[in-house]
Amino acid sequence: MSMDVLRSGARDNAAHGTATLSTWLPLIAIFAFAILLRNLVVANTDVSWLITLCEKILDGERPYIDFIETNPPASIYVYMLPVIVARAFSIAPEIVTDLFIFAAAAASLWLSAAIVRAANLFDRTIIFQLAALFAAIFLILPAQTFGEREHIAAIIFLPVLAVSAARASGKAVPLRFVLAAGICAGIIAIIKPHFVITIVVVAAAAAWSARNWRIFLALENWIAGAMFAAYGVLVYLAFPVFAEKILPLVAEIYVPIRSSLWKFLVHFGTPISAATFLLIFSMKSRAALRAPYSLLLAAFLGFSFSYYSQMKGWAYHAYPMLAFALAAAVIAFAQRWPLTADAGEQRNERAKRIASAFSVALLLGATFLWMNFAIDMRALREPIAKAVTNPKVLAITSDIAVGHPLTRALNGTWVGRVCGQWIATGAKILKLEEKNDALRRRYDELEAYDRNMLIEDIRRAKPDIILVDRIRFDWYEWAKSDARLSRELENYRLLEQINDVLILRRK
Repeated sequence: MSMDVLRSGARDNAAHGTATLSTWLPLIAIFAFAILLRNLVVANTDVSWLITLCEKILDGERPYIDFIETNPPASIYVYMLPVIVARAFSIAPEIVTDLFIFAAAAASLWLSAAIVRAANLFDRTIIFQLAALFAAIFLILPAQTFGEREHIAAIIFLPVLAVSAARASGKAVPLRFVLAAGICAGIIAIIKPHFVITIVVVAAAAAWSARNWRIFLALENWIAGAMFAAYGVLVYLAFPVFAEKILPLVAEIYVPIRSSLWKFLVHFGTPISAATFLLIFSMKSRAALRAPYSLLLAAFLGFSFSYYSQMKGWAYHAYPMLAFALAAAVIAFAQRWPLTADAGEQRNERAKRIASAFSVALLLGATFLWMNFAIDMRALREPIAKAVTNPKVLAITSDIAVGHPLTRALNGTWVGRVCGQWIATGAKILKLEEKNDALRRRYDELEAYDRNMLIEDIRRAKPDIILVDRIRFDWYEWAKSDARLSRELENYRLLEQINDVLILRRK
């Protein structure tokens, strides 16, 4: 073999190595930045609360009996494995939970790439570009909503979308990928029943594209349906209190509390969705309705059901629908104006490209800022930590964010059976517009029930710290208006008031 051939082979290997590095570098950079971001944003409130409930269960407390949670069991147990691992290795559960979500994102990207590669939907370069895009959508865009059940569901949904894209294109899907997609779809439905609609809508879009309605009866859908049905039976048998008492209470006092229609329509989720939809169709026109691209829009429409049916207006409810809509917008831009496009484009086309790029960036930025909005109670940590070590904490508030993640940051113990006065809050709001005397009395009873539970928790646990919220409603006046609760608060002195929250220290 001549030296020229060896040199040529060496050059080829070096070029291949450079191509491999350049292919992987965006993914590596996105994961690295996302890890850094976890240390810059406020810890998620709901995740902190649900981790706390996992710890309570491991300590022997019974769900829906020793503590009350509005969500079904899957909302708690989805975080159980990270908490068990954290406890086994004496690591903070928040760190392990984040690691599990990063691992889930990596596994989802790998599995989805394997599915579309097996179906020959895209070439290797496009697959890596899509992986980088969805890595950013899953790991950076969520900001403070990172780790929410909606965030986890969106990550797990990607392989389902990949299988649906293969079916929409008339490609055969290997059994191993069908089974994996079915399990993913089942988990999504279990995490939040609202997401069943997403599975149905995406299956319908795939069936319409393939002109084959038997896709509705595909194995992955049967697997998801079986898992969801089994979960429903399990909840009824293993958690009868939830089915018999908590679910009716949530339906009566929590579900009816919604944003006003006008506020909901002008709030961030709807304008961002509408603007993204218009931008996509301005760039792709009717091509947006062709598979596999159309499945992204189907995912957006399916996840939007959860946001609009609940009408709470919370950012994390909107995350899945915006995640897939914005991913579709980025792809539409890249397809319309690829990097290899002719540099001699017309002035009009250049203006459209610049305007579209600005619009996509603006929508991504607006979504990130909205997802990062959170009530920040970190200022309360220092005065409490100076006053008491590892405190027992309770809050009188309508906002879960007052006590969580602050309690965990203090290495404290939450001693309330509820995360806050959501029962009394719902009762007071519903009573304002209720004319029926019987219902008004019922709301008074529910408010009294919440107040009595609070009094019992204070007497039983004797918390070191009670946080009293005066941000949007004066819960201190509410507490003082009841003689029994007022007497309990006489055992506390004002430590400090920060951000309209009273910090009461036990005498």
